[in-house]
Amino acid sequence: SGSSHLFGLCPNLPYYLLFPKSPAMFSSKTSKFAALGAAVLGSSALAFEFKQPEAEVTQCPGSLDVQGVGQLSVLATKKNMPWFRAAPVAVQDGKVVPEMWGRAYLAHQCTEGGSISNNDYVAWELLGKTLTYTTDLSAAGCGCNVAFYLVSMKQNPEVSGCDDYYCDANSVCGIRCEEIDIQEANIRAWHSALHIASDGGGVAQGLGGWVLGNEFEMTVQEYGPNGQCIDTLQPFQVSVSFPVNEQGNLIGMTMKLHQEGKPCTIDYAMSDYYRDPNLETLTRALREGMTPTMSYWKSTDMTWLDGDGLGSGMCQLHEEAASCGEGVSFWDLKVENMADGSTFYP
Repeated sequence: SGSSHLFGLCPNLPYYLLFPKSPAMFSSKTSKFAALGAAVLGSSALAFEFKQPEAEVTQCPGSLDVQGVGQLSVLATKKNMPWFRAAPVAVQDGKVVPEMWGRAYLAHQCTEGGSISNNDYVAWELLGKTLTYTTDLSAAGCGCNVAFYLVSMKQNPEVSGCDDYYCDANSVCGIRCEEIDIQEANIRAWHSALHIASDGGGVAQGLGGWVLGNEFEMTVQEYGPNGQCIDTLQPFQVSVSFPVNEQGNLIGMTMKLHQEGKPCTIDYAMSDYYRDPNLETLTRALREGMTPTMSYWKSTDMTWLDGDGLGSGMCQLHEEAASCGEGVSFWDLKVENMADGSTFYP
């Protein structure tokens, strides 16, 4: 997570001045990586801005029944970063509930206190599929990030600096891999992003901060507290689809946010990624299977996500990042075929 001093050099300098070839702002994981650079250079960084969690993490907090897949274990990490402890993640009434600094993955099996193999992690092959879930991020104000994303953990044979097999596009735990951010969000902002392993910046679309083309996919009137389409003070449904061409290759990622009783939905598609022009790398990652990951974290500078960008009405710097409450959650996960709604079994 980020410090307001990007790599310890340029406080609050927009990404496009630092990385003119990059069309998208940092994702959360990049911001975490930047914090490490800031620490090395002597600037303030996440690990020193916030108190480390003290509660003991239960490695196997419970299981979920995922429609179209079956019963899966929830596996919580004990380290958020190599130098920063993770917080507990609970499974309550079928909901995954990460505390602040919690991160968890879906796995085929989990034994409390037992050893972990990269083969234990679920690897969903989502080409031509739709993943749907419900999220409640009503407790996450400015400076908070409630995330649901996919990473290529099962393909990683190396134990990371977080004492598991976690990897992402920013080497947060020391290992890089492909990453697809379905949701990085709070009550004011929403991002989805695509990353190949070597591209920590990736390309992001949504609302708030810095996104592709500096054009938001929704307005603050449509998404936000008491929003016209999505009232972020209430739970809502997220659907992500991975359509393919006749050759079975990925042609993009489509997003839909829906809330019962609302007169409108929020829909957008992502297909323009200059670092993976034909989406060949992400096609391979999805074909091999990616691991669903859920997390909750905060920063004193989350403006890459929830700042004004070129818009207005968003968040400013979060000197205390104190508006991150408890109870963010994910539930009702479902995976189905895009064409006819039939289920699949990985």
